[in-house]
Amino acid sequence: MSGTDLDPGSFYDRWTELFLAGSGPVFQAGILRTGDPPREVPERSVLALAERAGLRDGQRVLDAGCGVAGPATIIAHHFPAVVVDCVTNSSRQAAIARRRIVEDGLADRVRVHVADYQTLPFRSAKFDKVLFLESTGYATDLVATYREAYRVLEPGGSLYVKDVFTKKGPLSADETVAMERFDRHWGCVRTKTIPESTSAMAAAGFEAVHAVAIADIGTARLVGTMLSITHDGIDLTELGRSFFDAGLSGPIEFGEIVALKTG
Repeated sequence: MSGTDLDPGSFYDRWTELFLAGSGPVFQAGILRTGDPPREVPERSVLALAERAGLRDGQRVLDAGCGVAGPATIIAHHFPAVVVDCVTNSSRQAAIARRRIVEDGLADRVRVHVADYQTLPFRSAKFDKVLFLESTGYATDLVATYREAYRVLEPGGSLYVKDVFTKKGPLSADETVAMERFDRHWGCVRTKTIPESTSAMAAAGFEAVHAVAIADIGTARLVGTMLSITHDGIDLTELGRSFFDAGLSGPIEFGEIVALKTG
């Protein structure tokens, strides 16, 4: 299986190339269903999330936990005056992201930094928007994470989080074990709840204005990248041989939170 006894940075140093080859540059389990009929298309999902975050052209954006900068490059292509700084704690992800950014002709507007988003290497009040797209499960200190986001946002700036969350408890003993297994499997420190997240944001100084579960989201694309149809039936892909687990489940939900820096 996945060997998730690694810390998050080492986890992605080890597995990034496999994720990229298997499912492309948007490292997100949940993809918004868009279009008619609704489909899980990563590029459309990223742009829909950007719209839900209130992102506008010309803004300075921080992508905290950026993967290989897949969402950042999609946003930069769609918003020609946006500047995105990306943070990952995986040096391997950063190297791949920088190469892809140059190939896409975006090096003047998308930059990648190897850093911990709990101690950001940026001046205060630098950004208009901070995005966490399925990355807060890797935070060891959630309040410190959001304090840093608050610090680097300019007054009136906003925070947008779209993530996998643990459903509001209390959890049963079986559910607790299931979530511990889920976190180990995906290399997470711990998957948080929506109320825990909004409380941490408030402690950091934010005013949360929107915090809900997302219904129009799916994981069929992720599962599909782990399976292949052969003459003999269904087989596992290389990604699936490392990460597919039919018995892996837990009390999880996808959700989003918008919070403002009002001071």
